[in-house]
Amino acid sequence: MMMDAVAQRIVFTPQWLPQSQFAGYYVAQEKGFYEEVGLDVVIEHVSASDFAINRLKEGKCDAITMTLFDAIVNIDAGLDIVNVLQTAMHTGLVIVPRNNDIKSLEDLRDKRVGIWRTHYNYLSEIMDKDHNLNIEWIPFVQSINLYISGAVDATMAMIYNEAYQIYASGFEDVEFISLADCGYDFPEEGIYFTKEFYEQYPDKAKAFAQASRRGWEWAHQHPEETLDIVMKVVEDNNMPAGRQHQEWMLREVLKLQLDKDLNMPAFELKEEKIKQINELLLENNRIKKAVTKSKIIGE
Repeated sequence: MMMDAVAQRIVFTPQWLPQSQFAGYYVAQEKGFYEEVGLDVVIEHVSASDFAINRLKEGKCDAITMTLFDAIVNIDAGLDIVNVLQTAMHTGLVIVPRNNDIKSLEDLRDKRVGIWRTHYNYLSEIMDKDHNLNIEWIPFVQSINLYISGAVDATMAMIYNEAYQIYASGFEDVEFISLADCGYDFPEEGIYFTKEFYEQYPDKAKAFAQASRRGWEWAHQHPEETLDIVMKVVEDNNMPAGRQHQEWMLREVLKLQLDKDLNMPAFELKEEKIKQINELLLENNRIKKAVTKSKIIGE
């Protein structure tokens, strides 16, 4: 089917720098999956000062990756976006204790805990309030220096990123506390288009989702070759990311995509999880009204 040039081109911005977190999209591009469905996909990464959501709002891209928590908050605030593919079924958020006396959430009471300055904060702060922990949150941008120096008692981390950096820095015996295991297991990343693009080119958006899903499925089946593709992207972008870290990241990111009942990637938004997130955000005054699944997927 012939398509006009404007519709064929999609500018896609993952939410962070080049790394295995976005392996499926690199695979889809490298293997020609996007091209096969008639798309000219341009993957433009963010910088430390240029966030994906800002690029979307400013019209610099057509689609981004975003967590479901962030999507619901932004939709409630008036941002017109549509989820076309849910990739992560679980949260990768963990707490990394600095001392051996922290083994559970209750042990965090009145402690100093590192947290991102700009993202992944909703669930952490809700957990703090739920358990009346009175945590003193110490903000950071992307460094684990607070943890290494002992300036905090623990830190929030993504299992595939900061947790590895801490492990690789010599803290090999540390025990991670998974928020998923503590009752806070919610979907994270999905692909979101602007509603304007989605309504103008619905077939294009769905084709992008289809090819991206195919890229992730290929990554599950061919992890070593996927890692080679990731490292090529990392090197082409002059990123100081080692293969060992990217291998760890890829393994953990692929785990987050698995439906635990089926032990295979599901790639779907579940009504129950959306309802639970809405309830948490409403209870904590983060949104004004519930955001339905139909609103999220543009129906």
